[in-house]
Amino acid sequence: MAKKFKSSGIAPLLILFVFIMTIITRIFNLTAGKSVDEIFMKTIVAQVVIFALPALFYIRTRDDKYFSNINVSAMIPSKTLFLIYTLGVIIIGSMLIQFAVYAIGGNEYSVSTTGQELSAISEKSGFSYVFLALCLIPAICEEFVFRGILLYEYSGYGKFCAITLSSLAFAMLHFDINGFLSYFFCGIVLGSAYYVTQNLFITIILHLANNLFSIYAIPLISQIILGSGSMIFSLFILVSLFLLTLTLSLREASIIYWEYSVGDAVMKKNEKAQKGRTRGIYAITEVFLSPVFLVCTMLFMVMAVFILK
Repeated sequence: MAKKFKSSGIAPLLILFVFIMTIITRIFNLTAGKSVDEIFMKTIVAQVVIFALPALFYIRTRDDKYFSNINVSAMIPSKTLFLIYTLGVIIIGSMLIQFAVYAIGGNEYSVSTTGQELSAISEKSGFSYVFLALCLIPAICEEFVFRGILLYEYSGYGKFCAITLSSLAFAMLHFDINGFLSYFFCGIVLGSAYYVTQNLFITIILHLANNLFSIYAIPLISQIILGSGSMIFSLFILVSLFLLTLTLSLREASIIYWEYSVGDAVMKKNEKAQKGRTRGIYAITEVFLSPVFLVCTMLFMVMAVFILK
């Protein structure tokens, strides 16, 4: 039987590998092409090579039940409302953060330019390429690595450490100073949604829907708000909608946990991983001051501030 390695030894190395491969792709512009179709095809291949193949190799080094522990199952109808409300939290919350960055001295790029560029690209190619290369495959690959493997491996340090670490890594991987808080917020919500539903398929749907909205809706909405001449009123509407969707999402989350308790089905899949792990302030120190995490932070700062500025 093939030897299985300890997760504490290679889980951080998986993330470091993803960071390094992403940096190489960015610096050498490996997804460039002579046509839009070629660019999309290279983008798809790059995501498979950077995320999917290393993740599958990592799973191969673990025990045979590892994939089932991550839990990718079909959508459960009783969790549909939670999914809808949580999607509203992600979309509206991200927009509020982007506008806040813009208001305190950022630039318009953080609000609308990225979406406009994506929309311009989508107009030059078919919807299928945009859906695959910019929405579906990134959602599957990134969720599998950050909300699947990373959350599972660090759950022994507590949910706070696991969600925060995966969200920071997710935000830094995009190498975007202006969008850092928005990506970090998305990571927090997606990580929390995974723990509530214990289903990676739901976080993939959330990520996919958010990607679609960012490409096709945010450019239009940001133009309307910035050109309305009444930003305060627009922000008031966004804040009200955010608080409403957040309240409804938390309500649905409480219902889901109540159903777990009634059915005596509170999730205990990570209890074995939690035994013998450090918690509290020592867990925070052990996780966030680890050599690999510090290296990833350094790579993010160098790339985002100096190279991709």
